Amino acid sequence: MMGPRRKSTKTQLASGGAANPYRLEEPKDYINELSHEVLCHIFRYLPMQDIMCMECLSRKLREAVTLYLRVVKVVDLCASRWWEYMPSGFTDCSFLMLLKKMPDLEQLYGLHPRYLERRRVRGYEAFSIPGVLEALQACPNLLGVETSHLELVEAIWNYMPQVHILGKFRNRNGAFPIPPENKLTIPIAAKIQTLHLVGVNVPEIPCVSMLRHLYLKWVRLTKPQPFKDFLCVSLRTFVMRNCAGPTNSLKYVPLVTGLASARNLEQLELVRVPFLGGLIQHVVEDSWRSGGFRNLHTIVFGACKNALEVDLGYLIITAARRLHEVRIQPSLTKDGVFSALKMAELEFPQFETLHLGYVDEFLLQCKMSHSELVKYGLADVIENPGIITDIGMKAVNEVFSSIKYLVIYNCPHLHNPHKWITDHSRWSRLVDLTLVRCHAIKLESFSQFIELLPSLEFISLDQMFREPPKVSLYTQSMSQLSVCQSEGMGKIWPEGNGQDKRFKCL
Repeated sequence: MMGPRRKSTKTQLASGGAANPYRLEEPKDYINELSHEVLCHIFRYLPMQDIMCMECLSRKLREAVTLYLRVVKVVDLCASRWWEYMPSGFTDCSFLMLLKKMPDLEQLYGLHPRYLERRRVRGYEAFSIPGVLEALQACPNLLGVETSHLELVEAIWNYMPQVHILGKFRNRNGAFPIPPENKLTIPIAAKIQTLHLVGVNVPEIPCVSMLRHLYLKWVRLTKPQPFKDFLCVSLRTFVMRNCAGPTNSLKYVPLVTGLASARNLEQLELVRVPFLGGLIQHVVEDSWRSGGFRNLHTIVFGACKNALEVDLGYLIITAARRLHEVRIQPSLTKDGVFSALKMAELEFPQFETLHLGYVDEFLLQCKMSHSELVKYGLADVIENPGIITDIGMKAVNEVFSSIKYLVIYNCPHLHNPHKWITDHSRWSRLVDLTLVRCHAIKLESFSQFIELLPSLEFISLDQMFREPPKVSLYTQSMSQLSVCQSEGMGKIWPEGNGQDKRFKCL
């Protein structure tokens, strides 16, 4: 049997000299030598999850963490990554304990839980909406919260109306068809500046004075008149894409008049919104003197069933001074729109981007049929190709002479691009050109057109320079038959049997 292990003795020189230079010294603990103030300053640059882990390392670090949490005013649970979720493992008790350590907390960012129970369950430690509210109410100086949870933000509006919703609210479980559990009721006194809703059932859009950016995609408006009280005077961005709302176009009148009252409106995107044709024209006539729609820099019309050329034209004319980008649906991609703008003799000093024949990406990629989309509440719209010709494109060149980005989609009546450029007007700033499904454009003319663009850097061509669909032999023969009959070329009779018939003229 081996005896007890003896402690090793240090080897020293007989004369009392230095210790053995090969002996390994213990690493020096530099962290514990730092003061609490220096540690708290370091914590400002660390994620909250790492700070909470340090609490278990040593007594001094635990004291520094406690001191830091006692004075902190701004906390981000997701380390400034808005797409992530907060650390898992929280329960009502642990979250309440954490926030109680922050009596001076004013702004809480990153409150993005993966899952929240709707109510507490007796005998079960869960993370629930009532538990989060209790923890938030334990912070007397709390001013704002950033979250992406639909039910949680509605609970904050109802039980803590003094709290602002920080940053950009964007729900994370949006889908189409719209899930029935995705519901949100927006109160009039909601303290929020940016609201992005995707795949949500909303009763109405009320008057929210603080709202600056409103983005609605795949939103079902359940009330018969969802825009009755719509008035957001601070609005700068309004985007409404493929939403299921009233089918009666008259019920969109309060929406357009409410948008006109937002004097700082900069971005207007309407996709599949069946507003009343000619309505925008009349609203612009009544409001442009007081600043309505004059600050627009982006205008998008896509699959708007009743939209007229005058609606688009009046918006463009009113916003000419600041306009940057225009995307036009195929039904409005006509020669007359740009001929009228040419006659108005306007200048567009800041204009850069033009998209002709614009079709929303959802409609291009959606695998549902048109009848299925209508069944889910979307407006009944069938888009045809744009009918703009070379004459209209020549007017486009003269109206938007400083354009930098040009996209043309599915315009089969364009043939000779070199005729778009004139001696007194050419696209000297055009950098990016994209052509899709314009199969009638001639390659020789396109080559000449490219040589006339001095600043062109990028060209994208998709489904171009193809021959038009060939007519069947029978259809071609029938057309020859009608020509022969009209010219009186004598008797005509078929040769052959079955479907393959040839016609001979004498």
